[in-house]
Amino acid sequence: MKNVARKILPALSLVVLPLGGLSARTEAPLVIDRETGHYGDLSYDALTDRGLSWQERRQLFGGETVDYGELTDGERGAGQKELDTLLARIEVRESQKWADPALLHRIEAEIVTWLDGQIEPVTAIHSYTGEDVQRLRNAAVGFFRAYEIFGGNKHLDAGLKCADLILGSQWPRGHWPWPGKGDRFIRIQDGYTTRPFWIMLYAYKLSGDKKYLESAVRCADVLLSIRRPGGGWGDQWAFGGGRSGNTGVYHGTSFNDGATNDPFQIMVMAYHLTGDKKYIDRLHEIGEFIARARMGEEPVVGWCEQYNDEARPVRARQYEIELPYPRALTRGVGPLLIWLYLMDGDEAHMDLLRRAYAWHEQVRQKELNPESLAQWKALARAWSPSHHTLTGNYLMEYRPGWPDAWLPDGSNWGRVLGFKMMAWNPLTVEQKKRYGNLVDHTWPPVTELAELARTHQPPPRGHNMYVHCHSGIGNSLSEIRRALLEHKRGGRAGMLNYYTHPTRYTADQYLQVRIHAAQRVLNMRNRRLAFPYTGRPGYTGMSTAEHFGFVSAKGRWYGDPDTKWGAAFQTVYPSRSTIWYQWQLVYDAKLARGRIDADAAARGGRGLESVAMHTHLDSWDVLGEWGMACHEMKNYFDVPIGKK
Repeated sequence: MKNVARKILPALSLVVLPLGGLSARTEAPLVIDRETGHYGDLSYDALTDRGLSWQERRQLFGGETVDYGELTDGERGAGQKELDTLLARIEVRESQKWADPALLHRIEAEIVTWLDGQIEPVTAIHSYTGEDVQRLRNAAVGFFRAYEIFGGNKHLDAGLKCADLILGSQWPRGHWPWPGKGDRFIRIQDGYTTRPFWIMLYAYKLSGDKKYLESAVRCADVLLSIRRPGGGWGDQWAFGGGRSGNTGVYHGTSFNDGATNDPFQIMVMAYHLTGDKKYIDRLHEIGEFIARARMGEEPVVGWCEQYNDEARPVRARQYEIELPYPRALTRGVGPLLIWLYLMDGDEAHMDLLRRAYAWHEQVRQKELNPESLAQWKALARAWSPSHHTLTGNYLMEYRPGWPDAWLPDGSNWGRVLGFKMMAWNPLTVEQKKRYGNLVDHTWPPVTELAELARTHQPPPRGHNMYVHCHSGIGNSLSEIRRALLEHKRGGRAGMLNYYTHPTRYTADQYLQVRIHAAQRVLNMRNRRLAFPYTGRPGYTGMSTAEHFGFVSAKGRWYGDPDTKWGAAFQTVYPSRSTIWYQWQLVYDAKLARGRIDADAAARGGRGLESVAMHTHLDSWDVLGEWGMACHEMKNYFDVPIGKK
């Protein structure tokens, strides 16, 4: 069928190539070097998804946005015939005893039975404290999404009971409790105050009860009241002064664990909810702050994790010191630059992002030599704890290009512990002199560590953390690569196409959506990964889940499979991610059969993603960007920042 699905590929006349990149017609495919097992070149000029498998595309660029155009009469007729054929094949598969009879029915029954069994224990929780904090948040989202897919008020009621308990614990000022602290302390990072905001909006969307909307607005207001002069937020705040006893900046801006990004997202959503420009009138200032806070001598472009109000770097925990960190780019600065650019169109944001990515790629390429890779493999094999292995691959094996931090002149990099950087490469006299208080003068370089490992000696000082880098295991560049790829192809318009999506499908769009859903249902890999091996050893399906932890785990869907990302690339049967494959298969079957209508199936654009911002979820994902979908809009970036 011609042009059934139109993936976002802007016309060539719209392509902008600021650095003289190749046109879409002459892009050379990305190539994995046989000797190293890594892509030889992932620079801006080289970026393309041409010729890549779906696994390679998603690992490098995250999930896809699939958009659909209108159909001609001929295409519409052919599409309807194709859908009818696919639906008939689904029914045949459901009835064949030799295949997987009643697969969809059995999976849906397993999911619903498990959900029903969770209602009583979850709604019996009486306090929003301790381990129940995360349990209640995940349960609320899980029950709400179940209601949207399966219907029936029992799941909605259960989700609202969770939301009511969360709402009841909100302090009068608008923030949520920080365990062990009183109401004058607010912790911003790690979602303590920001994640309940989205749950309140979800409850409002499904119930229409304004108490939830009022709760979300109170949260936005308290965050607005403690915004720093540079336009960002610190890790925490104490109303009336004093200290919490925990590390983190008060009078400054933090790019750590969502401290600035999460409130930024909330300010944009609060503006869309209320129309009040007070929430966005200073958002542009964070872009100016980022430019001032940039660290490094050319070609180094990076940021540390915490700053004071004058944009000078400060330290917090023992592994967060005054050095540029890769994770500050991926978790904080990178997404902010993307969002700012989509709102104000200032190419300076993308130029800064491109330069930061270029330095990261330069370090990666320097580390892609067989000798260095062999040294890291020796360290992992000798000293990685056995519980950190995954399907034969070492989770703690170093990823080229992912040290904890770099020296500002780019001359060395390594792991940060004890407020010192343990350098990968030998420290020169000049480096020791220039960065004396920031580097560990006695820690051996990787060449010496590898020799210790190969001769079966223990690691120096008992440390094995030289491999287990925060940056290495907990970060993905796919969000940044995706933005750069779309910008390279189509400028700001191309990027906006990727981030936008309808809130309701037209009849022609809905037909194409249903065809694609039916194709996914019949895909053998999808069926196999979701197959209910109930009762067999090693089964990881819905009935085996202890709680709703699978909700938060969905954010780690695409990325490097040998880290805590990459759940979608599991190929061992049964999969560790069986639950989400089961939800997806049932959802797609309902969508293909027309049991999820055109309004419910289209949930709006990606917006300022709050669920899987590092790796993106596909536009058709069963959970999707549920935070933004709490208030559906096609384009969340239509925000007049920096304008009176």
